[in-house]
Amino acid sequence: MSFQKSPLLASNPFKEPLRSSGGGGGDLPGTINEHEVTVAQDIKQGDAKMAADLAILTGQPNVKNPVKQLLTQRENATTGSAPSHLNKSGQHTVEIREMHNTGTFIAKKREVGLMRLALANKESEIRHLEEEMDRVDKKLRQQQEQLASTEEKFNNFLKYSNLEQDAAVRRAERESKAKQKRLIDIKKLSAQINHLEQDMRKTEVQLELCMEYKTFMDNLTPPQFFFDVLTNFRVKEINGKILQETEAAYARQARKLRKQYEEAEARRASREAEKNSNNNAIFDDMDDSNKEDEEEEELIPLETQLEGLHRRFEEEANRRQAEEVEVIRNEISALTAEEVREALHNSYPHDKIPMYFTEPEQILDIFINVEEGNLFLIQNSQELEEELERVAMEFLHEREEMDAMVKQRQTQMDSLVSRIKESQDRLAQLEERLVDLESSDAAGLSMVDSAGGRGVAGYAKTVKVAMTQEVLKKSIEQTVGDIFRCINQRPTNPSRHQDGVDGGNSPVHPSGKRKHSAVVANRGPALDKKNAAKGKKKGQTASTVAPGATGPTGTQAESETSANMGPVEMLTIIENKVDEYHRYITDPKNGVEQSLIMSVLKTRDKERRHAARVLHLAKQLAEREERNQRALERSQATVVKYRGKPIMWRSRPPANALRRTEVDPNNPAPRDPEQDDEFFRA
Repeated sequence: MSFQKSPLLASNPFKEPLRSSGGGGGDLPGTINEHEVTVAQDIKQGDAKMAADLAILTGQPNVKNPVKQLLTQRENATTGSAPSHLNKSGQHTVEIREMHNTGTFIAKKREVGLMRLALANKESEIRHLEEEMDRVDKKLRQQQEQLASTEEKFNNFLKYSNLEQDAAVRRAERESKAKQKRLIDIKKLSAQINHLEQDMRKTEVQLELCMEYKTFMDNLTPPQFFFDVLTNFRVKEINGKILQETEAAYARQARKLRKQYEEAEARRASREAEKNSNNNAIFDDMDDSNKEDEEEEELIPLETQLEGLHRRFEEEANRRQAEEVEVIRNEISALTAEEVREALHNSYPHDKIPMYFTEPEQILDIFINVEEGNLFLIQNSQELEEELERVAMEFLHEREEMDAMVKQRQTQMDSLVSRIKESQDRLAQLEERLVDLESSDAAGLSMVDSAGGRGVAGYAKTVKVAMTQEVLKKSIEQTVGDIFRCINQRPTNPSRHQDGVDGGNSPVHPSGKRKHSAVVANRGPALDKKNAAKGKKKGQTASTVAPGATGPTGTQAESETSANMGPVEMLTIIENKVDEYHRYITDPKNGVEQSLIMSVLKTRDKERRHAARVLHLAKQLAEREERNQRALERSQATVVKYRGKPIMWRSRPPANALRRTEVDPNNPAPRDPEQDDEFFRA
């Protein structure tokens, strides 16, 4: 039995040389636990084979050590090296060079067992690797097949992609050509649209011009034409509607009449048939009755009935048309021209609306009439403009005069307000003095007795001190009345009548208006009459005459007027007259020289200063006498003696309050008579 047929070594394609280094199977990757049973059986079988081989070897005479020869043969078979003792026939020869004992044999046997165990492990690993290799090979073949199929698919995909690409290119070319064609069409359409838009704009402009022209022509057209056109349209519509309704009603009634006529004909034919069939005498009476019925039911021809029906419906239609026409005319007459025009344009097409202008001469006639009317209006407007300019100039002139008058009156009002304020202040002072005078009447009367016959100063003091409020009022009224009578009794200068002071004719202004001064002067008598009406005796009627007026009853009227007037009205008239005299004097047309005016003013100033000086001297004399009187009273009075030292305060505060002079009722303080005279003289 040779080692080439061993099942452990012959079936392994991956043969490797065995290493007999110390450790034996320590380098094997597997474990012995998994193959213990198989290895034990292999060992037993190997031992049996070894024993058989040993018996065979021991039976050969040339083999000195059969165990060594067997081991050597196995080692050579394991390493794969060719033995050096092969004969020419190729058979193994065992060379036993050395002999071993039993211990060595057992050790070798042990090594052989370990080697077999390692070989078994290797074989199991080899089988496992072969299975793994088969699996990997199978997987590899599957992957190769999959790769081949994938490659085939990819190639097919590439082919399909190329085909699709070619088709897409061809399709893109077709689409690009179609797109270019569409772009060309779009450009053409855009050009056409632009051209149409331009035409539309031109048409719109022309339409606007036509509409403006139409509006212009409508404005030239008489409004009655539109009323008539709208009335005709409405009448035509309502007539057509009425005719349709009438025709429908006539058709219905005609059908009914035909039906009735046919029924009557049928009844008549049946009666005739019955008459022909019944020849017996029994029905003679019935025949007589039928004859009577036939006579009663004698038929009217159908044409006659239709003519009567047509005539009746025609009359009804005419009546309804007349009523509707009247209603339409009333409705349209209530509308305005604009509403009628809008109704025509909104309800009816433009081509059906007739035009008023059919001949060019109509427009020319209208233009000629308008031009003539415009010329007349232009002339009237020019005349009105001239009149307006003249009125404007007069208005400006009057406004300037009125402004000047307003300024003058405003100045007078301001001066009057200031004078009224001063007068009110003086009135308050006088009221205080009057209170003092009322409290010191008795002392004043005694002073009159003691100061009687002492000259001018004594008289002035007596009058001013002893004068009560009623006496002062009467004195003022008397003075005002004297001044009023003095003014009214003065002779009138004839030139003042010409100047308009007394209400005469005033000189005419170059523009046709009277002067402002004359107008103001003419208001004097009216103002005098108004003020005179406010006197104490309001129940009596007073007729005032202008100052300086002449006539047989002038003096009597002046006396009655002065008797009915109060001091306030007299002062008003005096003030107006003073203003008139001042205007008369300052007017250079009256011929009053300025030197005369200045000389009179100087004379009056001199007289006023003299009177003031006399009053001042009288005042000083009265004050001196009063001081002497007080000194005499003090000298004759008893002396009051105070004993002891006067009590003084620790510190006296400064006296910031104003000192008030206490007035002794028995010894009143001196008053200034000149101030009173100036107050009443003002």
